[in-house]
Amino acid sequence: MPLAQAKVFYYDFVEIKPWIYELVISNLGLAFVGSKNSNIEASILGFYPNHILIQDSKKLAPYVQQLKEYFAGKRRSFTVPIDYSSFGTPFQNKVVKMIENIPYGTTISYRDLAASINGSTSVRSVAHAVALNPSLIFIPSHRVVLAPDKVGSYRMGEKEKQRLINLEEGYLNAAKQTLSTFFWR
Repeated sequence: MPLAQAKVFYYDFVEIKPWIYELVISNLGLAFVGSKNSNIEASILGFYPNHILIQDSKKLAPYVQQLKEYFAGKRRSFTVPIDYSSFGTPFQNKVVKMIENIPYGTTISYRDLAASINGSTSVRSVAHAVALNPSLIFIPSHRVVLAPDKVGSYRMGEKEKQRLINLEEGYLNAAKQTLSTFFWR
């Protein structure tokens, strides 16, 4: 592909222990979330080949801010735009958009997600679409699990998936406890 036809993506890193996350945006919105531990060119370009990457912390500032707020328990959903234009098939886009509707602090099985999508009878095809989600955390695919006691795989590892689930449940439980204390004084 000639350089003049290549799409430009902007990226930056944010440290939220124990990870350093990489965030990548296009002119339309968030295109990718991963970890700096992987080679950025290999990881992002594995999803979107033939793109130019330019580091730009100013363009990424709103995304970085919202991710920090999420990890601090101050944000339960994201309002920054997400770029779906280059992601997957129409079916995969449908699955990823369904994932956005899973409430904060809750999980759903791959089987239940498949059952909720009209025309889908294949848990495998739904699981494959979930696995291809390029915008981890912002599109909360960590909320899709094998079963209540098994989280299943995740691009950043099962431990990270479990950590995100525990983080959300912890903030929800803390909020419930605060309300309970407030009302029973």
